[in-house]
Amino acid sequence: METWIIRLCRETSRRQVIAWAFVLTAGILFLIANGRYVANFIRGPYPLRSAELGQISDIETTPRYFVSVHADKIMDTGIQEVTTTTENDVKEGSYVSAGYYAVLVGDRYLIVKCAAKPSAQIVGQLSSFPTDLSSQLFSGADGRELRSACYPFYLESEGFRYPGYWGIGIGIVFLLLFVKYGRPAWLHLRDINSHPVVSRVNHWSDPMSISVEAERELNSAVRYRSQGIFVTDRYLIVKRFFAFNILRFEDLLWAYKKVTKRSVNFIPTGKDYAAVLVFYGGGQSFPASQEIVDEVLTFASTKAPWAVFGHSKEIADLFRKQTSAFCGAVEARRLEHSQMKTAPSRPT
Repeated sequence: METWIIRLCRETSRRQVIAWAFVLTAGILFLIANGRYVANFIRGPYPLRSAELGQISDIETTPRYFVSVHADKIMDTGIQEVTTTTENDVKEGSYVSAGYYAVLVGDRYLIVKCAAKPSAQIVGQLSSFPTDLSSQLFSGADGRELRSACYPFYLESEGFRYPGYWGIGIGIVFLLLFVKYGRPAWLHLRDINSHPVVSRVNHWSDPMSISVEAERELNSAVRYRSQGIFVTDRYLIVKRFFAFNILRFEDLLWAYKKVTKRSVNFIPTGKDYAAVLVFYGGGQSFPASQEIVDEVLTFASTKAPWAVFGHSKEIADLFRKQTSAFCGAVEARRLEHSQMKTAPSRPT
C-alpha cells in the first residue's frame, strides 16, 4: 500500500523530471533556432574570396557569415567608435574602442570594425550596416561613390564567439545540475524506494503509522510555517512544489539562530533571521521573524532537550570535523535525559 509519504515523494520526483525535461527540450529548441550561429561557431571561420563575398545577397540569411578574408589593401576611414564611461549619470571619461577601415578584397572594399589596424588576414562576423555608421560613411557625393565601391555589409572582427563561449559555460552548468538533481529524480521516479526520504522513513519503527501521523499533524497540528516549511508536534515537514522532506524532532542533533545582515552600498538595511535545525538525515533552515525564530528554537528544545542549542566556532568545528563524536555526545545526553525521566522519585 502506498503511504502518504511515498505518494508525495513520487509526485515531487515526477514534477522534477517534467521540469528537467522541459528545460532540456527548451535548450534543444534554442540550439535548433540558432543553428546558423552554431554551425558558424563550430565550422567557421570560413575563408571567403571576393567572388564568394559578391554572391551574398542577404547577409541576414547567408549560411556562412563568420569568415576569414585576405586584405590586398587597408585604409583608415577616420571614423572611430568612442566609448564613454559614466557613474551615476556623470561622465568619467572616454576612449576610442574601435576604428573603421576600408579593406580591399578583390575589386571592392569591405568595411572592417577593429580595435586596432587589422593585419592582412582578417577574421570576423559579416553584418548589416548600422544606420548611424551607414550615414557617416555614405553621406554626400563622395559617400555615394564609396558605397558603390563597397560590399553591402561590413565585418566586425571581435566578439563573434563570445555568446558561444557563454552558451558552452551555461551548458556545462546545466549538465552538472542535471547529473546532481535531474538524474536522481529520474532514478527515484523509477524506484521510489531509492528516494532518500522514503529510505529514511523505512528505517523508522513503523513507516505506515508514521506516514498517517505526519499527514494528520500537517493537516491539523501545524505550530509554525514559513515558505513551505511546517513545524508540527513531532515533525519538521518541507512540502513545496519541487521538494518534499520529513524530519523527526526525535532525531534532532543541533539547533541555532542564524542572523544575516542586509546592506545596500554598505549601508545597513536590516537583518534576516532563521532557525537552523540539524537532524540525523539532514538539516533545514526555517526563515522567519526574530520572534518566531526564537519560538521555534524554544519549541525544539522542549521536543529534544538532549540536542545542542546555540552556535559557536567550537561547536561548528566539532560537528564538521568530528561528526561521530558530536553525535555520540548528543546520544549520551539523550540517555541521561531518558534515565532522569524513568528514575523513581524519592519520598521526602
